Amino acid sequence: MDKQPTTHPGDSRDSGFDELLRSAEVKVPLPGAFQAEVWRRIAVAQETSLRGRWERILEAIFGTLARPVTASVMVLGMVSAGLWFGSLGTEPVRDAKLAYIQSVSPFAHQHGEGSR
Repeated sequence: MDKQPTTHPGDSRDSGFDELLRSAEVKVPLPGAFQAEVWRRIAVAQETSLRGRWERILEAIFGTLARPVTASVMVLGMVSAGLWFGSLGTEPVRDAKLAYIQSVSPFAHQHGEGSR
């Protein structure tokens, strides 16, 4: 009981024990395949993540589009779809002055009869 541990207020650790822990130099040899195993685990974690799945899907799509025949078919399909969708929404061209007069005319019955 003659030696009491040196303590700081609010600290319940023994400084002598801390010094002993710091002075201990234990070298644990790592297995030869340790680094390869770590990288393998990282690769598996990336493959199973949602981001990894999206990257593989996009890689497959862009890899397919990199082929000339596939890219040509895709461009032809997009142009055809654009022309088809563009032709669906065409309305007969009206004279702008006539359209304005019809929109402001109180005699035009386009706005509906039940609004009075």
